[in-house]
Amino acid sequence: MQKRTKAVDDDDVRRQLPLRPVAFAVLAALARGAHAGIQILDEVNATVPGRPLLGPGTLYRLMRELRQQGLIAREERGTHSDDERQAHHVLTPFGSAVMKAEAARLRRTLDLAMRPVRER
Repeated sequence: MQKRTKAVDDDDVRRQLPLRPVAFAVLAALARGAHAGIQILDEVNATVPGRPLLGPGTLYRLMRELRQQGLIAREERGTHSDDERQAHHVLTPFGSAVMKAEAARLRRTLDLAMRPVRER
């Protein structure tokens, strides 16, 4: 029996934009698959050499918000630990759609920034 998933609504996706940079970084870190919090923290902080973007407390608060918004979910791995540090998280289909929409928005913004300035 195939599990049916709810279709992602484009209006719901657009309402999430723009994402905060750290939220986008967390979603991007999860784009390749399930990660535990420490793995997400390491990947996100590696994007800004020399200074951490996130500390553990900020990350876990943000992940709770992203779960409440339906962008990420805990992955069941056979353990029933409530320890946030050991829980693995994945992007939901909605989270994936929001991440892709934000990437496209950022790409358009970069394209605008790279256009030559017209001389007056």
